[in-house]
Amino acid sequence: MDRYDLLVIGGGAAGINALKQGLKLGARVALIDSGPLGGACINRG
Repeated sequence: MDRYDLLVIGGGAAGINALKQGLKLGARVALIDSGPLGGACINRG
């Protein structure tokens, strides 16, 4: 089983920023989202 320090739920703007910040701090990060990355604002306008 894989182990992570941070689990980000949602790949919108805030989720992607949380992922990037976790990686900067050296955390093992996983991101899950049911749709395309970027969230509704980026993908649907």
